[in-house]
Amino acid sequence: MSTETQEKKPGGRKAARKPAVGPVSRPKGGGRPTVSLTARGAVAVLFAGTFAGALADFAFVPGAVFVVVCVLAALATRPDDLPVLVVAPPVVYLLGTLLAEIIDAVGERSFVQSLLVALPLDLATRAPWLLAGTVLTAAIALRRGLLTAWRELTLKADGFRLTRERYTEEDPVRWDERT
Repeated sequence: MSTETQEKKPGGRKAARKPAVGPVSRPKGGGRPTVSLTARGAVAVLFAGTFAGALADFAFVPGAVFVVVCVLAALATRPDDLPVLVVAPPVVYLLGTLLAEIIDAVGERSFVQSLLVALPLDLATRAPWLLAGTVLTAAIALRRGLLTAWRELTLKADGFRLTRERYTEEDPVRWDERT
């Protein structure tokens, strides 16, 4: 079954019309489709994976899930959004672990005490996994064009700053010296 639709042109000829392509695009070689995530999507995937792994809470599972999700997010994120993804893993890891610990502490006798003991303990014991996920994310992002994306982002910010300065330097009030 073809994904192209036929449309009649004037004169009776049929022309192929390409369907609208969403976030899944097909490579030119006719290979498998590729998925590209925005920065928000990558952070959401990272959070969901981290939270699911933290809920599992069985030996090495939370850390391993975090590393795998970091690698997958770094591979699937659009190159323009890599600067956001590189700084996100530590914050997302903290929030995912915090939410999982809050859920675990709900049934305890002392909610605050349970949370104050369990959260730092989990963060300390899983610090190597956090470091591994963050370093792998940065390494993959560097290979995929992080420096170029960072340079473009800096140029955009400089252009915005220069434009803003130009408009603030102009005197908005024009005084006519008529007497």
